[in-house]
Amino acid sequence: MGKTTAALALATGAAKAGKRTILLDASGPARCADLILGLSGAVSLDMADVASGEASMEAALYPASRYPQLSFACASLYDGGSTWELSGTLLALQSLCDVLVAELPTGQASLCDGMPGAQDVRVAVLRPTDAGVRACERLLSGVSPQEGETMLLLNLMQPALQKSGLLYGADAVRTLLDYPVLGEIPEDRAIALGAARGMTAQECTGAAHAALVRASAAVLSRLDKEQE
Repeated sequence: MGKTTAALALATGAAKAGKRTILLDASGPARCADLILGLSGAVSLDMADVASGEASMEAALYPASRYPQLSFACASLYDGGSTWELSGTLLALQSLCDVLVAELPTGQASLCDGMPGAQDVRVAVLRPTDAGVRACERLLSGVSPQEGETMLLLNLMQPALQKSGLLYGADAVRTLLDYPVLGEIPEDRAIALGAARGMTAQECTGAAHAALVRASAAVLSRLDKEQE
């Protein structure tokens, strides 16, 4: 749920800021962003259908009624997109919006190898345990500095575990991975409860909501500066 929560926060934040936004979910059968957006049962066409010529790009975009500037797209209803060409779809979607947020399957950043441009932002969501930091290091090991900016979003933070040394703080993660930290998202039961009720983080309250809103605003600010 961590990366889906983050992707939804970025996408809905951009939409609320007036940006024409598309959220592409490439999680395959594990996807749940469409459920939280109230699109359960509505999504019947995916980008694989578009790539095969069976549907138009516009037909496979589903408006999110609660966010007038946001549309949802699914890479593939049946897999994570690894069996077909994703890069061309990303380029086509980028031409239809101001902000494109793509949620990739866990550990499969290679699906977009070579795609992020110099103006784009890659956000890696991790829980900063020893295992989480190691996995993130391996995931980002092949990232080129020319492929946009990479930022880290630390999820499920708990002060008690940080004090006991079981979770790294932002400064330690920044040093270990040598990437900037976008934000720290505290563990917050309200986010999970909200998602179960079809609510995005933008519609919840609490510490996690506030942290996600700040992270979304920071990414938008960075993108706006690149476009100036």
